[in-house]
Amino acid sequence: MKKVLFATTALVMSAGYAAADVTISGSANAGFKYDEGGLGYAPSKKAAAWYEIDMDVVGTIESDAGLTFGASVDLDSDSDSDNKSQDGEVFMSGSFGTFTIGELDPIGDDYGLSDIGLDGIGVDDVAEDSSGYTTSADIRWDYAVGAVTLGVSADTVSEDYDLGAKYDAGMFWGALVYSHDEDYTATMDNNSVQLTVGGSFDAFGAELYVADSDAGDTSYGVYGSYTTGALTLAAAYAKNDADDEGYGIDAAYDLGGATVKGGVGKVMDDTVADFGVKFSF
Repeated sequence: MKKVLFATTALVMSAGYAAADVTISGSANAGFKYDEGGLGYAPSKKAAAWYEIDMDVVGTIESDAGLTFGASVDLDSDSDSDNKSQDGEVFMSGSFGTFTIGELDPIGDDYGLSDIGLDGIGVDDVAEDSSGYTTSADIRWDYAVGAVTLGVSADTVSEDYDLGAKYDAGMFWGALVYSHDEDYTATMDNNSVQLTVGGSFDAFGAELYVADSDAGDTSYGVYGSYTTGALTLAAAYAKNDADDEGYGIDAAYDLGGATVKGGVGKVMDDTVADFGVKFSF
């Protein structure tokens, strides 16, 4: 992470501020993708190069009252966009937690099933998307105390909302999310429930995901991983009541600062794969 500090002269604009700074962090991945049914960003091609860059610029200032105010801009560029994604957020933090307004991820996005591959080949989508979970958010509240994390998100325009809670006991954790999608279709709303549990045992990791909704069917997924030295192996499987299924395996090798990773699997009857390198800074 690179930190940029404003000059002292930039901080004398208000005597009510105790400290201010700006941080820049990011991640990137690049490699190749394959989809037997055609790539989402190049439908006429089954295989093509891929890249994704995600940079987050965050500015914060701490008031004499002990509250932290901040704003962030997420600068994204990838093979599947116009390279102009600039999601913005404004937040306030204190003993009450963090309250955020902006272009946000709903709470349910925090507790999905882990995917396979460099950028994700879509095994998790078989379980998550079939539940009819499609909420959005422009306001969000997050609060953590001890092993418990609570969250509420809502969209003040579409009137969607999510309620979520997670308990982390160290070796084991569990999360439960209730979501309401207003006007899911022209004739109905949609309510869904997602339960995710996971754990780690020495070199092993595991997750179980179950979801159900008014509009969709019951779906589930499992994920497991094993790490030995710099090498991590993983596998995932997902299915829903419509008999759609996805499964895959991947391998990741830690280079110390960057990771080489690739995955292959079957999603909705199509063979899919990706391979490349990823890193954070």
